[in-house]
Amino acid sequence: MSAAIEIALPLLIILAMTIVGLELTPADLGRVLHVPAQVAVSLLGQVLVLPLFAAALIVLLRPDPAVAGGLILAAAAPQAMSSNFFTLLARANIALSVTLTAISSMLALAATPLIAKLGFSLLLDHQAGMVLPVNEVMQQVAIGLLLPVGAGMLVRHFAPAFVERNHVRMQRLSLAALAALLVIILADQAATIQRNLGSIIATAVLFTTGAAALGWSIARALNWTHADAITLLVAFPSRSLSIATLIAINVLGRTDFLAFAAPFFLVQALVLLPVTLLTRPASAGA
Repeated sequence: MSAAIEIALPLLIILAMTIVGLELTPADLGRVLHVPAQVAVSLLGQVLVLPLFAAALIVLLRPDPAVAGGLILAAAAPQAMSSNFFTLLARANIALSVTLTAISSMLALAATPLIAKLGFSLLLDHQAGMVLPVNEVMQQVAIGLLLPVGAGMLVRHFAPAFVERNHVRMQRLSLAALAALLVIILADQAATIQRNLGSIIATAVLFTTGAAALGWSIARALNWTHADAITLLVAFPSRSLSIATLIAINVLGRTDFLAFAAPFFLVQALVLLPVTLLTRPASAGA
């Protein structure tokens, strides 16, 4: 395992998650008390439905273990902060999106290791001999997600003027960290990506579009507003690839699982960006 993968990627992820924490406040967590039904339905859908959908894709497509493992980790990961950007772009319910992201990150401490372990046991155990230690996954979620996000929230609480003054710089730094992360993965896993490119793209497109359709359908079936439906459309496919990356590197030692992560992120952006622009209210886009 190269130093860029073993050292640089975890440091970049912790940096990015700390900056994410600068965007959150305790009010984002407390908002769940105002819309408990929406939050509960949204999170249960992500925790229960998405892994089942990912499993169906693996059974149907029978991708290479590197692709299947990457998809299992992505489906088990919490909602990504990128969902807030897409929700904002769509003029949807940004408050709901931020709350879902925050609560999903907290639930990931228990949900991610259990879902991933079940996925590997049922879908990859015989192919790749994968055994996922739950305790080690929980440690990675805590170290790579909860602690840096919590640190960022503390900085915002005790030094709000500093955070406000450096808001734009922090956003640029976060984007730079994300770009560096993608470049490292693409460079390190170029051979695996090239060998499985068709399968990776097909799996990424199907998961993104299918998850988006599931989120939208659940919201519309419950007669939620258009804004809330778009919020779930974006939330369901947006998975925290940072956590998936840490588990692949530090727990499994399987860098080939990262071959799915970077192309998946790029495919997801190409799919969700036009969708958010086309579905936002006409008055908001004027």
